[in-house]
Amino acid sequence: MKNIRVEKVGDINSEYPYLEIFLKNSDTPFLEVSISAKKELSFKFYASQADVSLEVEEWEYILETAKEFLPQALKDEDDFEKFQNE
Repeated sequence: MKNIRVEKVGDINSEYPYLEIFLKNSDTPFLEVSISAKKELSFKFYASQADVSLEVEEWEYILETAKEFLPQALKDEDDFEKFQNE
């Protein structure tokens, strides 16, 4: 998707990694996709000086990317916990 950039972020303060979503060449994300305590997707929109306008295809791309991210992030965390407990 040429107008959307997705970056996976690992943070020691978060149990799971999360995704930051950027527009075009922006250095500031407009959206964070994380995993809630209920192990569900959570979307946090950041305040911005510029309006963010998405086409349906862009929103579908973000949603599909998030849906693919969720089970993989949960599996990775589960595998890591199993490894630590061995």
